[in-house]
Amino acid sequence: MRKVLGRFFIKLRNFANSCINAQNRELFFTDKSIVDSSFKLGSNNFLDISDDAEFRFGKNVTINHSNFITVKNNAKFSIGDGTYITRATISCLGEIEIGKNCILGEGMKIFDHNHQYTKDPFSVSKTDFNIGKVKIGDNVWTGTNVIILKDVTIGDNVILGAGCVIHKDVPSNSIIINKQDQKNISLNN
Repeated sequence: MRKVLGRFFIKLRNFANSCINAQNRELFFTDKSIVDSSFKLGSNNFLDISDDAEFRFGKNVTINHSNFITVKNNAKFSIGDGTYITRATISCLGEIEIGKNCILGEGMKIFDHNHQYTKDPFSVSKTDFNIGKVKIGDNVWTGTNVIILKDVTIGDNVILGAGCVIHKDVPSNSIIINKQDQKNISLNN
């Protein structure tokens, strides 16, 4: 009896998840959007999407599981054919463009904005932002925990190594690594 009930609850949970995923997927189909029917959205995504956001998704785009995606009023978010995103944070207040055949890895973060601040007196705004653009070329692979900041253009055929913080443009055909010296300090001194 337990096995039968267990199977029933698993099927019920899977059905509920598929209904939630289908409902979440529809959020990307706004009046201003062109999204290919092959677009796939995984489960456990947190989505904060404005009704007047603009999406352009090519063929075979996958936003897999456990992503945090924010696309606000009048923001533009585009993804080229064959791109795969998983466990990322993407926060779009202006414009983010991701090229074709990219693999954006776990823990990757993209921000096209930062908080406004004043120096005298020092103050950081909670709700006012300097908004820019992020453009990522074709065939870009990000390692885990890469952070891409506003007003950055990344060329085609680029590898961004784990832990890199990208705050400057990256030319095509490049590999960017996070070079840190590792120093071992003995606790026995």
